[in-house]
Amino acid sequence: MKLSIITVSYNTKELTLQTLESAIKEINSSKILKDQTEIFVVDNDSKDGSPKACEDLLKKLKFPHYQVFANKENLGFARANNQATEVAKGKYIILLNSDTITQKGGLSLLVEAMDNNGIGEITANSKNSGELDKLGIIAPTLLNPDGSIQNQGGSIPSLMTVASQMLFLDDIPFIGKLFPSTQHTGMSDFAFQSYDENTPKLISKGWIAGTAMMIRRELIDDIGMLDGNIFMYGEDQEYCMRARNHHWDVAIHPKAKITHFGFASSSSRNAIHGEIKGYLYIWKKHMPTWQLPFLKLILWKGVVLRQIIYTLRGKEVPASIYKDARALLK
Repeated sequence: MKLSIITVSYNTKELTLQTLESAIKEINSSKILKDQTEIFVVDNDSKDGSPKACEDLLKKLKFPHYQVFANKENLGFARANNQATEVAKGKYIILLNSDTITQKGGLSLLVEAMDNNGIGEITANSKNSGELDKLGIIAPTLLNPDGSIQNQGGSIPSLMTVASQMLFLDDIPFIGKLFPSTQHTGMSDFAFQSYDENTPKLISKGWIAGTAMMIRRELIDDIGMLDGNIFMYGEDQEYCMRARNHHWDVAIHPKAKITHFGFASSSSRNAIHGEIKGYLYIWKKHMPTWQLPFLKLILWKGVVLRQIIYTLRGKEVPASIYKDARALLK
């Protein structure tokens, strides 16, 4: 198999069916993917009939290589993806969210980049590491439903990059570009790297989102699978950190496009609290012990700052979410 697609579903039946249909349409139109792709759906104990609906669709479309896992409990994002990764046969594996639509070329362009190795002239990790090795993880350009570019990924987590994100340092006019950030959504130069479709260069990142993360099989053999101790949020950062520590390059393809509906498969509360829990776990696993109190202080200030901002803007729901998040930092 050239490619293994893994989609984890949890009470998103209609969205998951849409995800599968668009992926299969792309597969059938691609010379390098047709008959060389397998699909895994891992359902985390949905109550909306997702497993049977996915099975029926794959049979209806006569897709030749697939398997549907119907779990009896919610294993979380990482463990569910690992469940399928263990039996996947693809040279490349893509973790594809259940709330995505694959655009034409969205998968085949990623595979072509992997096949071409993506070393040297088409990656740009030289400013982030002393040595270029090989392309191990690649993501498409994510689009919002309106067609605009959806920010994803950022710099490898550190006290500086988390502070830049949480304290809005990368949003400061004129000088924000001097602050690399864990989330490339502010004024940092990293957030405005070119997405010019006419350039062959991939866009280097410290980490990219697990929304549509394609991974080379050799990388999995080298560093293992996602960390199953992370239920959801932060597993993509942690995985890319491990990859980069083993000299694998991480990048975004400017021409490959996949639409992502954002928080359709998770609540804002889960996302915000999950992000904080993810940072805490990453620091306990990878960083020096002395850094943890400083991380908690940075996160606490960022949480309080957001609580104040949302309160002043009259947005009670996000304000309460950030107020509750303070308990995670005790």
